[in-house]
Amino acid sequence: MLANGRLTAVPRRPADQEVLVALAAAQVDAGKGCLESEVNERLKAWLGTISEPFGIDHVTLRRMLVDSGLLVRTASGSMYQVNEAKLGEIEAVRGIEPAGVLAEVRDERDLRKRRRAA
Repeated sequence: MLANGRLTAVPRRPADQEVLVALAAAQVDAGKGCLESEVNERLKAWLGTISEPFGIDHVTLRRMLVDSGLLVRTASGSMYQVNEAKLGEIEAVRGIEPAGVLAEVRDERDLRKRRRAA
């Protein structure tokens, strides 16, 4: 999903979308309700580390989180909470830092370029 660098759009492959929303859901504290504005700020900050500007917007990602069932919201849509029934999916990716993966990909590319140039 990040092999070509920062995301420029929502991944097309369903498996990549599942990983993306699980990683995004890990940005929300389990067992604690959050206001929509808090969820938005966390998603914006996180997307800033892995997505090109205007690549993926936080509103689309928030909707994907709800559609996937990883986040549940009140009927009014003002409060969000991690779905405890899907906590295993979130915990499975919690230690993965996409920004770190991007840095590794960039470093590996730079190393290959230097080897070819030498």
